[in-house]
Order: sequence, then structure tokens, then C-alpha cells
Amino acid sequence: MKTAVDSSVLFDILKGARGAAAAQQALERALSQGSLCASAIVVAELGRYFEQADDLLEFLAACQIEHDPLNIDTAIEAARIMRSYWKNKGPRDRVAPDFIIGAHALKQADALLSTDEGFFRHYFNGLKVLTP
Repeated sequence: MKTAVDSSVLFDILKGARGAAAAQQALERALSQGSLCASAIVVAELGRYFEQADDLLEFLAACQIEHDPLNIDTAIEAARIMRSYWKNKGPRDRVAPDFIIGAHALKQADALLSTDEGFFRHYFNGLKVLTP
């Protein structure tokens, strides 16, 4: 099983947040069932926590998370879901990266590991969402 990892899970680990231990265990569980991947959006969001690109790449390698490039079908799916969200007057606190992360998991992985399960389950029909 290929599991896409949302930045929210990795933020908990990086920040040593209250959910860091659960996030680490969830990564290990998902890894025991297959592979982990992250889109360029997740990599970019994580980048602000690292002074050097090599440090970011080392963190991803230590977590055994592979970069998985977005394909055009994924981008189009993100746009479709975002358009529907805006038409239905969804809260304006969601931005394009949220939709790209969800579409990436839906189209290019088997599941998404995220702390934001409500949003992804509601707007990404058929997406298997795992939580820490």
C-alpha cells in the first residue's frame, strides 16, 4: 500500500507537538504496510523548518518518505474539487495546497495519513484517510 503523508503529521514530529509520538507511530504503521510518499506541496511546506535543503532531504529519507511528482490528472482533479468547494461556499480558510495534497493521495496513492481527517474525508470521496 502506498500512503501519501500530509504535512500536518510531519509538522507534529518536527515541532515535537503533543501528537508527535502518535504521528511517528502512524508513519511506522503505514510504512509496515507499504511505502510512504509526499507531493512537492508537502515538501515545500516542510521546507520552512530547515535552513538547508540537504537537511530537509535527510529528514524525508530518515522517515523513508519518497517524493512523488504530481501528474496533470492530479492537478485537474484538485481543480475540480476546489471548484466544487467554492461553489458550495466552503469556508474560505482552505487554499490550493490542501486540495492538491488531497488529490495527490486520491489519484496517486492508496491512502492519506493526515491529522485533518474531516476535510479530506468530506471533500475527497473514496480517499482512505489514516490518522495518528
